[in-house]
Amino acid sequence: MIYYHHFFPFLPGALGLGVLIFLLFPYFLPTIIAIIRKHGSTGGIFALNFLLGWTVIGWVGSLIWALSADNRTTVIVERNPVSYSPPPSYNPPPSYSPTPRQTDPTIRPAAKTTQPDTAQAKIDQLRQLKQLLDEGALTEEEFNRQKASILG
Repeated sequence: MIYYHHFFPFLPGALGLGVLIFLLFPYFLPTIIAIIRKHGSTGGIFALNFLLGWTVIGWVGSLIWALSADNRTTVIVERNPVSYSPPPSYNPPPSYSPTPRQTDPTIRPAAKTTQPDTAQAKIDQLRQLKQLLDEGALTEEEFNRQKASILG
């Protein structure tokens, strides 16, 4: 155990211990500042202060280091509690199988089934239906059904 009276033989008892603590406070002031500021290099500051603090340059260097800005980057991760649900997709029933005519994008839709007002409009619709039949867009059965609805 180290006794303070070895270093300060002229100071009696508790007074000598008080003086020793009073002298250590300024010596370790850079380390105390680093601890209070929560500096990222507190260990290095303490090592420099402890080993070279007795030199004026070591003490001033550790004090400047303790007072310098801490360049640690702080990463803040924010968790977003919003859940993601994918948009609903169309899944056809397993029994569904499209015919080749339904999957061909070049086929035009069938003529409207509304009743035409004039005879010329009926003739135009029948020509369109015949053209669709010739192109293969309509089956014979569909053609006859549409023709019957136009002729009414």
